[in-house]
Amino acid sequence: MTDVEVFVDPSCPWAWITSRWMKEVAPQRDLDVTWRSYCLEIRDDYGVAATIPEHRREAVIAAHAVSHRMLRIFEAARAQSGEAAVDALFAEWGRRFFVRGATLDDALLSACVRAGEMDPELVGAADDDRWDAPIVESMEVAYSFGGPKTQTPTIVVRSDVPHGFKGPVMAPAPTGDAAVRLWDAIEVIAQEPGFFEITRPRSNTPRVVQPDER
Repeated sequence: MTDVEVFVDPSCPWAWITSRWMKEVAPQRDLDVTWRSYCLEIRDDYGVAATIPEHRREAVIAAHAVSHRMLRIFEAARAQSGEAAVDALFAEWGRRFFVRGATLDDALLSACVRAGEMDPELVGAADDDRWDAPIVESMEVAYSFGGPKTQTPTIVVRSDVPHGFKGPVMAPAPTGDAAVRLWDAIEVIAQEPGFFEITRPRSNTPRVVQPDER
């Protein structure tokens, strides 16, 4: 098995799409995937990136704030019960957050904890800034592989020669054999020491496919 760390801000639809792609690829390439914390609210100093349009700034700030609180719960759950707890919480979050009209409040956090069959007291971690320390530590790892203030998702592959990269960003993500082909292609590129970047215009919006739609 190869350990793979995926650095995600739970509010980012691009990161969620990539995470579902990773879940599909992992068993076919013997990958042990863990979700590492990446907080856009912290990265952007509790504001938003300059590229966010003015009419969306308030909504994005609210999404980043509740995502930050969820990341604190992730870290508390990780400390209490391990990576499987984070995986369960992230899955429950995605099913609830990426739907039209989702409420960004304590009820969302409680619903994720309850559905993941976790200790209800974990919700209290959302307002405990002690959990910011492991979040920031995780972000520093992402920066070391994806670049200063890298984006989410960033992926680190803990192979014999650890390597990482920002992305991939896609909508929709490929499935089946195409999903594995993409992983194999990215791995070839990522391990080429002289290669730095490839990009093209984003032609699709990040439509999020829920698990029961596949």
